[in-house]
Amino acid sequence: MIEILDDLDILARPDVDPRTLSLAGVRFGAKAAGTVTRDRVIEVTLSPIVHRTIGGSGRDTEYYGADGEPLSREEVIENVFETEGIVHFSGKFSYRIVGGTVSGFALYGAERGLLAHFGYLRSRDEFLDLFGTPDLVEESIDSGELMGYRHFYRAAEKQVFWDSWDDRVNSLNVGDFEGNSRRS
Repeated sequence: MIEILDDLDILARPDVDPRTLSLAGVRFGAKAAGTVTRDRVIEVTLSPIVHRTIGGSGRDTEYYGADGEPLSREEVIENVFETEGIVHFSGKFSYRIVGGTVSGFALYGAERGLLAHFGYLRSRDEFLDLFGTPDLVEESIDSGELMGYRHFYRAAEKQVFWDSWDDRVNSLNVGDFEGNSRRS
């Protein structure tokens, strides 16, 4: 098992197998309920029992069910651990959970997060030299402006976003995220 925090460069390999990785001590494929530390979770997204959230800078996120009643943070976390969703941590990383199993890792924070490790890459050409040729590239365009490129590496079930405005790796995920399927 390769711990990502001990070897961030492993993420640059175009063929890294997510099943050989762990992030912050949690193995890819592990049961969430037995391995993910609940009190370190700072936010939850995509929980099937949450129908509305209220949150923002400097305030705790509030969760509400289909009936409009508030849900406790603990209740939402337990639901994700049993079903599916994404749990987020202050270290600028997240776990994707499907069927109660950790099925993906996401890293973000190009300036102050884990991806600052790749801050020495100053051009997309340098990025491609390090990460290799992707299987698919999608342009990200907003209001007619090129925001960046999504690079898909099927063998690694990996997606890396290159931010064209700031010339840096902005986000990276491996595992069960939209577009990452080995069959896509």
